[in-house]
Amino acid sequence: MKIHIFLAKPKHCVFLHVKFFRKLLDYVWHWLSAHSRHGVHSPFVYQLVDEVIYGMQMAEQEIPETLCLQLQKVQQMLCRVVQAHQPPLIFSEVPILGAKHLHKVPEILAQAKPDTLLIVLGIYDSIELKNKWKLIQAHSAVTVTIDLFYVGLVYFRKGQAKEDFKIRF
Repeated sequence: MKIHIFLAKPKHCVFLHVKFFRKLLDYVWHWLSAHSRHGVHSPFVYQLVDEVIYGMQMAEQEIPETLCLQLQKVQQMLCRVVQAHQPPLIFSEVPILGAKHLHKVPEILAQAKPDTLLIVLGIYDSIELKNKWKLIQAHSAVTVTIDLFYVGLVYFRKGQAKEDFKIRF
């Protein structure tokens, strides 16, 4: 039996639909497998989630160009994270990785110092980014990763046990 599928749309539209549904399934899976602040047993991460990620105060920093395409809530949360990480820290001092910066991942991981914060944008935007996120999580210098679906936070902390968290945001 032969089955013929006729598409009224060009192939690139079908590809976009597949990409959209893959990301939608990723989001649903993330939502089901992620925790709120109450599923977190690390005092550092609990405080970060409770006071910063779920915080409601407006950030006072200027949003860098690399974050302009992010959702407004993600922009505000990242500003709060940067301010909480180190109050005088500004975005230009925090490495922000996106799809264009994948080739820099090994270099940045090798140069990371204790108490460094690394922001990875769009960790579910493509299979390549998902794989890079897994490589970052597995790196020996990385101690805490926080998967917020839209963005990943990577911490290099001394004295912290290696843990990976998925948080609903």
